[in-house]
Amino acid sequence: MNENNEMNHLIGTRLKKIRHMKDLSLEELATQTGVSKPMLGKIERGISNPTVSTLWKIAKGLGLPFSFFIEEEQEEVQIVKRADVKSLTNHDGGYEVFPLFAKQVFKPFEIYSARLKVGYGYRAEAHSIGVEEFIMVEHGQLQVDVNEESYWVRQGEAIHFKADREHVYRAIGEVDCEMTMVIYYPSV
Repeated sequence: MNENNEMNHLIGTRLKKIRHMKDLSLEELATQTGVSKPMLGKIERGISNPTVSTLWKIAKGLGLPFSFFIEEEQEEVQIVKRADVKSLTNHDGGYEVFPLFAKQVFKPFEIYSARLKVGYGYRAEAHSIGVEEFIMVEHGQLQVDVNEESYWVRQGEAIHFKADREHVYRAIGEVDCEMTMVIYYPSV
């Protein structure tokens, strides 16, 4: 089984397990998440490679962290190489996310590395109430639109904002933007 198939299987297995734990039909899950019933069925069977946007919708609809679907068993001490992390990309490949440290029970945060192609904008849906994002730009420049305002963050700078509203990330300048993101969840 190749890496993509393994990831699809992992996501599908976890989605089906949580759906059964919450005693939801596929139709109820579709209503709760805004993702179609056929798509949810394909994801559960591991035959669809869900986009970042689709996984965010499902996670938000279920009240779960995004990383719930992709986290692996954790060791006491972990060294993570981004090159070894299975990434998730948006449907057109302009936004790539590397889950470095997934949200775990009793830990109110998760950490990602992300890459935006030059000129690419990614519209993120609002997270649950109280969720906050902390973003450090490692390479390039980032424009973040939140609350109808635009903020520019350069290499070596960071931004923090309440993420319980829609927000947009955009790589500006002449090179791809690479960033580290910490997403904080107020209720563990």
